[in-house]
Amino acid sequence: MEKTVTYRLTEELVKYGKPSIYPTGRMNKKGQEVYGIAFYYDDIHGNKKRKVLTGDREELEKKRIAFLTGIYQSEQGTMDKPVPVVAATATAPPSPICTVTVKDAVEAFLQQYEPTVSHQTFLGEKTSTNNITRIMGHMMVKDISFDDFQTLVNRISKGMNGKQAAPKTVQNHIISFKRIMKYCRKKKWISADDLELIISDVKIPTYITDNDHEEKVREQKALTCAEAREVLEVLKANRRYYLVSWILFLTGMRPQEFFALEKRDLIQDKGYIIIRQALVRQDKTRGAERTFDIGTTKNKGSRRKVPATARVFHYINELEKFLVEDGSRKKSIPAGNENMIIVDRNGNLIDEHAFGVNIVRYLQRNGDCKRFTLGMPRHFYQDQLDILGANVNDVEKAVGHVIDTVAERHYKVNEEYIRRLTPYIEQLGTMLENAENAV
Repeated sequence: MEKTVTYRLTEELVKYGKPSIYPTGRMNKKGQEVYGIAFYYDDIHGNKKRKVLTGDREELEKKRIAFLTGIYQSEQGTMDKPVPVVAATATAPPSPICTVTVKDAVEAFLQQYEPTVSHQTFLGEKTSTNNITRIMGHMMVKDISFDDFQTLVNRISKGMNGKQAAPKTVQNHIISFKRIMKYCRKKKWISADDLELIISDVKIPTYITDNDHEEKVREQKALTCAEAREVLEVLKANRRYYLVSWILFLTGMRPQEFFALEKRDLIQDKGYIIIRQALVRQDKTRGAERTFDIGTTKNKGSRRKVPATARVFHYINELEKFLVEDGSRKKSIPAGNENMIIVDRNGNLIDEHAFGVNIVRYLQRNGDCKRFTLGMPRHFYQDQLDILGANVNDVEKAVGHVIDTVAERHYKVNEEYIRRLTPYIEQLGTMLENAENAV
């Protein structure tokens, strides 16, 4: 039996070629660099498996031999008998058999992930995981390699219908897949060494990173003062669209934040608006249930105080007059939405998607201006305030971006930035009214 084990071991050491030895980037307790060795082998059932071991570079081959020896001793029933092979400092038992597929792992991950994030964030994650499942769902988690991950990234990058995926889309899939693999590690479906080897150094294809897609997207989202004013001129005939657009241009709010505002959020005497909630898309709608409901903001940084000039409050007051005149405010009372800043014609919460589509169609029917979406005023707000010379951190606070350098307690209560930013916003309002004089 000892000869059989020795023969099997010798055969196995050369069968799959030279193993891969690589630096893990970690240091041990003695401050020495930790290396890893990755190799394939046949288990006691004849199935091809992959194994990763870590430790001192000089000891890795001995660990590999000890690992394989243990397998063949188990096969021959000779675990307690000495075998004349190279001495090893330690043995590494084979990983437990895992039959979890990627599809199973994704379903388990999403179940525990959903309660921890906003519904909108969860929907984005679900979109990414659906594509991951479509491509890799049939694979066993234990069999996934770095090559499989890179192949996934390459396929996502190719996009659909001959159109390449956006860099951000590819990056979202990479982040999502890494989350799933880390979840698998916590469930002990893969080892820490397997995890590191799988997710390290994946690359986005150069035909994605080297193209000018992001620059084109910026150009599509960007508006000059003249273009913004042209949009407003076309919208002037539709009072609802016109007033909403003005407010978004001068506050930089996300549409879902504005549509979730209540009257108590308007602090006119101090010149700001409180953002504490947002519209969120519902998972399912049945019968008369609305597509959107009130929920949490995008992140903690989104709960903030937005500088608001007298011009902004003027447009908000005009919007209230409009809602009273067209009967929307009266209908909002039985619907329980009388405190909302804006409601639809039936007194219900605004359907953000429908509102955005309708305003685009209105502009297409009535004007020859640049294509406009509800997210563009936010980009306009940031760009123009930067051009006017406003402090970058102040603008970031106003639009609700998370700033790592600012302590949260100061981020929450500091109103000094509102006073600093307000003159620039007043200047922006004047520029919009007189776009022909704007630079």
